[in-house]
Amino acid sequence: MMSARSLISMTGLLLIVSLVIVPQLSIVSASAATRDPYPSAPRNVTATAGIESATLHFAAPISNGGSRILWYYARVFGTSSPTYKCDITRCPIKGLRGSFKYRFVVSAVNKFGHGAYSGPSNSVIPASPNATVTFNANGGSGTMPIEEDPDGATVVLTSNTFTRPGYAFNDWNTNASGTGTSFANGTTNLFTSPVTLYAQWTAISANWSGYVLPGNSLFTDVSAEWIVPTLNCSETPNGQSATWVGTGGVTWSDGGSSGSLLQTGTVDNCVNGEQQDTGVFELFPSAPNYDEAFSNFPVSAGNVIKAEVFENSSGKWASFLENLSTGLQGVFGVGIGWDVEEIATDNVVGGLQGLATGTSYSGAYSAEWIVEDPTDVATYSNFPFADFQSVTFSDMEVSLPTGWTLPTSDGEEIVQNGEVLATPSAINNNGGFTVSYG
Repeated sequence: MMSARSLISMTGLLLIVSLVIVPQLSIVSASAATRDPYPSAPRNVTATAGIESATLHFAAPISNGGSRILWYYARVFGTSSPTYKCDITRCPIKGLRGSFKYRFVVSAVNKFGHGAYSGPSNSVIPASPNATVTFNANGGSGTMPIEEDPDGATVVLTSNTFTRPGYAFNDWNTNASGTGTSFANGTTNLFTSPVTLYAQWTAISANWSGYVLPGNSLFTDVSAEWIVPTLNCSETPNGQSATWVGTGGVTWSDGGSSGSLLQTGTVDNCVNGEQQDTGVFELFPSAPNYDEAFSNFPVSAGNVIKAEVFENSSGKWASFLENLSTGLQGVFGVGIGWDVEEIATDNVVGGLQGLATGTSYSGAYSAEWIVEDPTDVATYSNFPFADFQSVTFSDMEVSLPTGWTLPTSDGEEIVQNGEVLATPSAINNNGGFTVSYG
């Protein structure tokens, strides 16, 4: 039988166990349930704007969750996915859009994952990079500094300082051949990305305006249509102008020649304030020089003209000047002669007008579509230039593969005594162009 003392001792032992062991087990269990293994949020996040970027600065979280912080996630405030990884508390964020507003939040990452995100940073607006404009002389000489255009600002384009002997500056183009976007000197533009602008040049001539297409092989066919212009004879009461197509007659800058000239077209004169028009052809140089007007071949302002110079399958050269408004054509055969015929029937009108026996032509390395200030062969000076207002060449053809083009660098303008008298336009969408007076 257990004594009272033993019972008391046992009771005391149980009491001790109850007071010591059981509370101790309860404390361990509570600690395991309440400890957070994730880092707390980073603090004091600030952002500094850069060029299409921002730099974040922040303080490490107070608690790392019991594990080393591996890195940080940053994201744009208001989005759901972390998009940037930061190794330290100074974090560059790249690839942002210029001129847009951004705020950022940051969370710390340990082996268990990322913790809570911080409060949002201040707002920043990254800048866009300045657009650089590089100038290319494109056959000219000289140097021009790169233009730096601030983002979002319209800037007056730097004026050309390049030079090219024998050429006048026309404008700038994003393509060296002039087939891109054009920009004139002194215009106000907004460039948002780097661009190279190529100088576009127009050859200066004393009496030709239009296009001269150089070739590495002989041109065997060239043609075009135009409408005989109405001259402003009140402005130029005794002036002359000529419109024609042809091959040859060009002296290159190195002194070489593209070959002898064979051409046909119309001459439009103001005589004492009245307009007179004729159809002509020319073979130059030749002995004698054949520069002739077709008789029995009426021409008037508004008539539609088609001109062609070509070599036939037998190797014979000829020129045809068709007045589509009258149904007549002036024909010149090298080594044969010239006459006027009906277009529909080839019947000769009024007989053979002249012989050209003994003449020959072997082709040339250039093709031309020209408005000319004719030259007085007696004095080798230009006649007063008639105010032709404008002439548009259309349906242009040449003996080249399909897809040939005329870059603006092949254009020529008439400049006399420093004054521009005629200027060709760029090639239009239909493959033609316009020469304008003055």
